[in-house]
Amino acid sequence: MMKVISRGLRAASEILLPRACIVCGETLLLDEEHLCLECLSDLPQTYFWQRSHNQMADRFNEIIQKREDASSERYACAAALFFYHSEAQYRLIPYQIKYHGNLSAGMFFGKMLGRRLASSDIYSDVDMVIPVPLHWTRKWKRGYNQAEVIAEGVAEAMKIPLRTDILKRSRRTATQTKLTVEDKTRNVSGAFTISDEYIPRKDIRHILLTDDVFTTGSTSASCLSALRSVFPPEVRISIATLAFVGRA
Repeated sequence: MMKVISRGLRAASEILLPRACIVCGETLLLDEEHLCLECLSDLPQTYFWQRSHNQMADRFNEIIQKREDASSERYACAAALFFYHSEAQYRLIPYQIKYHGNLSAGMFFGKMLGRRLASSDIYSDVDMVIPVPLHWTRKWKRGYNQAEVIAEGVAEAMKIPLRTDILKRSRRTATQTKLTVEDKTRNVSGAFTISDEYIPRKDIRHILLTDDVFTTGSTSASCLSALRSVFPPEVRISIATLAFVGRA
């Protein structure tokens, strides 16, 4: 009975405040969330969670290998939920989350990504999810960290801890949007550190670093360098994002 009443109230509220599909803008049906069924079925999924070697992982590892201590670094796995490019309307998903405060969408798509990772043998032994942190001034101004919201959804779907107390951004960096690959690398180099309060555990086997969009991998690589200051090479560090800038 309560479910019927709840559904009725939701239907009534949507008459007054109809919800729209993030991608196409069409009014959502009662059982649709954030995307209409057509846009959901056309979501350009990467399926990277099914392959340890893919174009996202290769791009990330290419950056890692430029580090001075790269000889001890094992191949890092990487996965994204969907492909992102500037002409596709699916770019509006991370845009809505990052710039319009659509936190429920962040959780929704984070869970979607998490379910796919949880079904993969590659990520079945992940012990914790760590979001790429924002500098405190930027988080204070925005009111939230979109990577943390997505990571919360991933962690919930994978049924593993979300840790926001380990990695921190020690200095504010310029926006990466219009920088070259080389400038992006320099911009975030040394920008991340480990919290002084964190006490390393010896039972950690696999860490999942999470962000909203993967472009060059410079930010993720800088985070990995910071994490390596407390986690030895035998601890796997993988990355997962909602979107990957590239084409199928």
